[in-house]
Amino acid sequence: MPPFHVKDHEDQEVPLPRHTLKLLAAWFRVRPKGSPFILISPARFALVVKRWRGCRDSCKPWINDYMVNNTLRSIRVHAKRAGLKLEGVLTIHCFRKSCGQNWADHLPMNVVKELMGHAHISTTAEFYSAVSEEHEAKAQWVIEAITVGQRNTTDARLTPQPEKGSVRQVG
Repeated sequence: MPPFHVKDHEDQEVPLPRHTLKLLAAWFRVRPKGSPFILISPARFALVVKRWRGCRDSCKPWINDYMVNNTLRSIRVHAKRAGLKLEGVLTIHCFRKSCGQNWADHLPMNVVKELMGHAHISTTAEFYSAVSEEHEAKAQWVIEAITVGQRNTTDARLTPQPEKGSVRQVG
């Protein structure tokens, strides 16, 4: 089987929600016969194995990109069919960055650093510390909750409500 080397040859683990794990397991059970992967067709896998054997026989290095399939092309096709107009360049790495930003919006930076597999928190902060209007509104709500202790009804309608249990009110 062709190897897949992770960046810096370090395994990384990302916690997945139970529903995602269930979906992946279900897809794995119904994957096309002849393919050990859920997103690579048997025909594509045969081409990958052929290329891997060719690299091995000619003593050429194996490159992860040889495992890449048409996932990104499929995403673009589905986006177009759905009427989405993509701006800029869409790459698989965009999904990693989007996930990282979503984590940064809700988790402490040191947790995001670990989940993203960064060696230094400065790398994480460089890419995921942007402050949006939503962040500013949430900060205003948190500051008010901490300093005042209670909000009146009008303020509650105008400010975002954090998830239950995420802010401890003092007072």
